Amino acid sequence: MNRQVVRVLLVVAVAAVLVAVFIRMSRSGGTTEVEQPLVMFASDAAAIDRVEIEQGSDRIDVQRKDGRWVLLSRDGFPAKAESVQEVVRGLDGLRKSQRMTAKPDRHANLGIAWPDPSGTARRVRVFAAGKEKPLADLVIGRTASSPAGVYARGSDDPQVWRCAGVLNVPVGVSGWLAGPVADFASDQLQRITLADVTLTRTGSEWNMTGPDGQPLTATPRLDAIKSTLPFLLTGFSPDDVRREVSEDALRADSIEAQAWVDDANAVAVRMWMQDGRVWVRLAPGACGAQHDARIDAAAQAWNGWIFQLPSWRSDYLKPMFESTAPAAAPADASLPATLPAVP
Repeated sequence: MNRQVVRVLLVVAVAAVLVAVFIRMSRSGGTTEVEQPLVMFASDAAAIDRVEIEQGSDRIDVQRKDGRWVLLSRDGFPAKAESVQEVVRGLDGLRKSQRMTAKPDRHANLGIAWPDPSGTARRVRVFAAGKEKPLADLVIGRTASSPAGVYARGSDDPQVWRCAGVLNVPVGVSGWLAGPVADFASDQLQRITLADVTLTRTGSEWNMTGPDGQPLTATPRLDAIKSTLPFLLTGFSPDDVRREVSEDALRADSIEAQAWVDDANAVAVRMWMQDGRVWVRLAPGACGAQHDARIDAAAQAWNGWIFQLPSWRSDYLKPMFESTAPAAAPADASLPATLPAVP
């Protein structure tokens, strides 16, 4: 191969490299932007004391107070510190990998429009103590795959980035609630008493009797009692929580039970249906001379709060709330429809 041919080949190779670099830079907006952090917390990371998340109608507002995280959006109920740490770590680890659209009318295609009536996008704001301006104010869209990533942008910036990294932002309040708020396994309970039913454990079996001590004939309501109540306090992690109000004690449709951990100590459970979901109030019940330390410790998380059961547990419990009143006796045809007036 002569020198002239070699020179031509070298020129072609260099030109190809330059073209490739130019195309990559034109797509990404320059190599200085690609693979850069989406946010930079730097030394402020340790000072982060508040995280706000909006998605659809849900709003999570978590703040650090007196050394612990609480949900301001749930009247200060304790929050799960691990969820806060996971969000902050996830945001800090996102790296820009590809410039996407900067046209607002295309944001919805990536699930990153804001406001977003569909409830797909999430707005995440992170604050540091003593600073009014957030360290990060982002809109997070759909996840991406191969490699794992997510679409994101600044809330006031239309430019969308495909970011490499894993970001887990819990959806709904249940992923932020500290818990479980109760954890009494079924084999730690001796019996469960209701007004008309007693459940007694023998080994791993639960037997059901009526007020007279006789076995009861199965019904959907009794089946629900037997299959759910012994396990209600096992890993009790609610879907939602709210402050107790005076009207809760006046509900005539509630069901009350005592879950006995021994012969003298019990957990008082009060349940009712509201908008298709079961709400529960927990409190120390019957108490012997020797208190049960587990109940005393758990009661600190119960005092003043009402808990919403997860939907799957509510579905199992629904038959318990069906009316058990006997059907009205048919009218006696031998009696007049109305009584004669008294003179």
